[in-house]
Amino acid sequence: MSQPAASRLAWLSRRLVLLLAFVVAAYPLIWMVLTACRTEQDARRHPFALFFTPTAASFRTVLSSGLFGKAYLNSALVALAGVALAVTFAAFAAFAFAHCRFRGRQLLFLLFLLGMMVPVHVTLIPLNRLMAPGVLGLKGTLWALIGPYVGFALPISILILRGAFEAVPKELMEAARMDGCTAWGVFRHVGLPLVRPALATVTIFNLLTMWNEFAFALVLVDGKNATLPLAISQFQGENATDITLICAALAVSVLPLLAVYFVAQKHIIRGLTAGALKQ
Repeated sequence: MSQPAASRLAWLSRRLVLLLAFVVAAYPLIWMVLTACRTEQDARRHPFALFFTPTAASFRTVLSSGLFGKAYLNSALVALAGVALAVTFAAFAAFAFAHCRFRGRQLLFLLFLLGMMVPVHVTLIPLNRLMAPGVLGLKGTLWALIGPYVGFALPISILILRGAFEAVPKELMEAARMDGCTAWGVFRHVGLPLVRPALATVTIFNLLTMWNEFAFALVLVDGKNATLPLAISQFQGENATDITLICAALAVSVLPLLAVYFVAQKHIIRGLTAGALKQ
């Protein structure tokens, strides 16, 4: 086989593999949207048909539901507050672990990493008792979710951001200190701008986790403070499940995540690999 023919074959093979990967990744989303645009009878009779008469009835039902709209707002408040607090605390801690020298630094960092080894749901019963009236008294409110979400997000966030801060050339840090920058100035004006990809990665990861969390929301909040996963579960009855309503609710709930991902996608891979190579 000639060199040009081999190159074309390799090019075609790569494109076919990428196309297959795209189909596998995108198919669940496509099927979800198509199912949401059908009638319930058609979705059950021909679940994989590509040609059908579309309808927006399921979307109208979901969007007109007062519970769903309130849950959408609750999820947004919890996710935004939780992500903001988690990323802020993780950035401070990661910078300290990477560039500050103090006694017990490695031990403290190890303790944070050990938090990644604890299954989060084993803390559900202790947290339920801690949030109960007479203790913290937060059960039933959104604060009962924000605190645990931030705590569970810190270990992986600190790990990623610490690697990113360690990849920042030490010469830049030393030059900033020689110019009179305090530790806060070095962190704000040198460190943070150079770890934006890692910050984007941590933000996306934590937003996805907090937006989709179900178990803690089921136990720690009441009906009026229900989040999206709880609201979506209401479309499933004890003896029947409305497939089109669930797909419509899922399609609406995934829109913010897709929007944030497409805005920050160029930073995500760079953020995950930050710190892989030492300067």
